[in-house]
This record gives sequence, structure tokens and C-alpha cells, in this order.
Amino acid sequence: MGVVTGAMVATVGMSSAALAVDFSFRGTFAQDDDVHLFDFSVATESTITLRTYSYAGGTQADGTGVDAGGFDPVLSLFNADGDLIFLSDDDESGTVAADPTTSQTYDSFLEIDLLAGEYTLALTQYGNFSNTTNLEDGFSQEGNGNYTSNFSRCTTDSAFCDFTGDVRTNEWAFDAIGVTPISEPDDKEPPVDPPAKVPEPTTTAALAVVGLGALVKCRRKK
Repeated sequence: MGVVTGAMVATVGMSSAALAVDFSFRGTFAQDDDVHLFDFSVATESTITLRTYSYAGGTQADGTGVDAGGFDPVLSLFNADGDLIFLSDDDESGTVAADPTTSQTYDSFLEIDLLAGEYTLALTQYGNFSNTTNLEDGFSQEGNGNYTSNFSRCTTDSAFCDFTGDVRTNEWAFDAIGVTPISEPDDKEPPVDPPAKVPEPTTTAALAVVGLGALVKCRRKK
């Protein structure tokens, strides 16, 4: 399905669980239909947290302050068979902050109990939901790099136009709390002892997107 590019920085810190790590990721999308995939493991049955900060801003687990104004993110979580097990569009738990411009709580939040095993997390923008419940079947906006300009409330042809009509930035940020080392799908092996800071190449961080999928039925009614 092509290659996703964009600058990315990840910082990591050891958590209390054996081999578990807290990750704070930050980066950018090149266009609306980008998809970033992240592979991670859970060593033992445990509770993990996946949370975005870039829409309304906030402070990540590593202490980094994130400005509000990023695009509306969606997190989709798949198991080792590629089956969708959780999807978070907007947080409904009251955990995330409201954006100072739109007053919307469009950041994603998942706090879930997972069995030991391998998982893949997909980061997309609102509107780019998967075609089915399996990772192999692709996302709905593939090849439509400026699809948000078609939202009914948008009055601009710019990419990253919010459903509210507000033009956002291409920046994203999320935390993965309580997982074993997270990596891009094309990485061969995760580091045994993660460094304090792991920057990706300054020009691009390419992710090979071979086959994708998620659940379309959970779309937000705005």
C-alpha cells in the first residue's frame, strides 16, 4: 500500500513492570491519508494505556509539552492475527483535554487489559477508517491525500482541515504506557536496553504499509 513518511522522535523510559517501557512518540504526517504503524509486545497479561496529545495539547509521559492544534487522531489496535480489537476515535472517559480553539475533546484514549502477545497500533486521521476488521484490507482514504478539504464545514482546500472547519497542523503525539519495546514493522529486533532518547532520521521516518484494516462502524457522529 505504499510508504508513509514523516519526521518522528521517540523517547522511552522504563516502567515498573519487568521489561515494560513507557514510550512518548511525536511526529508529522505528510498528507491526510498517511498511516503510521507501530508494533509492540505485552510480556504478561497487563493493563496498557494508549493516548494522543496533539489535538488539544498536554504533557506527555516523558515530560514533553505538546502544543494544541494538531489534526484529529484515531488509534486502532490489532492483535497478532491482524484482527481489530480496539478503536479509539474520541475519548469518552473525560480524560483528555478540550481543544482551546474548537472546544472539542478529539484526542484518543485507550486504557485496556491485554493478554501477553504481539500487537500493532495504527495511527490515522479522522475520516481514514479501515475498510474491514482486519489489518490486511486497507484504510478507506488510501490515495486520497487531501480528503479533509471535502468535509462539509471546511471552507479551504488545505489538508488537515478539521470536521469543525478549523485548519489544523500535521503534527501528532502519543504515549504507549506499559508495553515492551515498540518499533516500526520493518525493524528486525527491538533494542534490549532502550536508550534515553531515540531520534529517527531527521528527514523522514519511513513505514512500510503492506496491508491495513480496522473497524468502520465506530465512526463519530458529529
